[in-house]
Amino acid sequence: MKKVALFAVLFSMMTISAKAQWFDFSQNRMDVSIGLNLGMVGYHFNGEIDKTYNDLGFGVSFSLVGLYLDFIYQSPEHKWGNKITPDMYHDHTALTINLGYKIPVLPWLNFTPLIGYSNETTGWTDCSTVNVDYESHSIYHDYDVENRYNHFNYGAGLSVKPISWLEIGGVCTSHAVYGNLSVNLMKLKK
Repeated sequence: MKKVALFAVLFSMMTISAKAQWFDFSQNRMDVSIGLNLGMVGYHFNGEIDKTYNDLGFGVSFSLVGLYLDFIYQSPEHKWGNKITPDMYHDHTALTINLGYKIPVLPWLNFTPLIGYSNETTGWTDCSTVNVDYESHSIYHDYDVENRYNHFNYGAGLSVKPISWLEIGGVCTSHAVYGNLSVNLMKLKK
């Protein structure tokens, strides 16, 4: 028991003498960032991995004074086809929206616990229909939702700052795994 107590005292003295500034929340005052997400969305982590509805998704993230919000979505595989055929395809979508708070562990490392919402849909893409998206000048087909599954989403993110204005991170939640690249707008102008 004396060895454990001695080890604890020596370890605490070592960390105090290192002058590490763990959990310096003043870093969040200069945090206004926007980023892009890319990864797999639609997983289920309930004891084992269910990949029924997962696919590549794209999204965005935003943070303001430590408050973090992100979004990632994958659209039906055949929705954006440019060929008109009488085919019908069984497709699916997946979406997650997360909210969290960045905890600055070290000046270059953030940990972000997340909670949010996730859903998956299954349905049919009708390739005989044609719609035009005038903003992107692209053709898309109708996707009719057959089933919708709603979930509570939870997880965590970890990000590093190789440069003061750039953050590279990863997020793992119960329904998605993706990477994030963010730019801190407040530190970019310095």
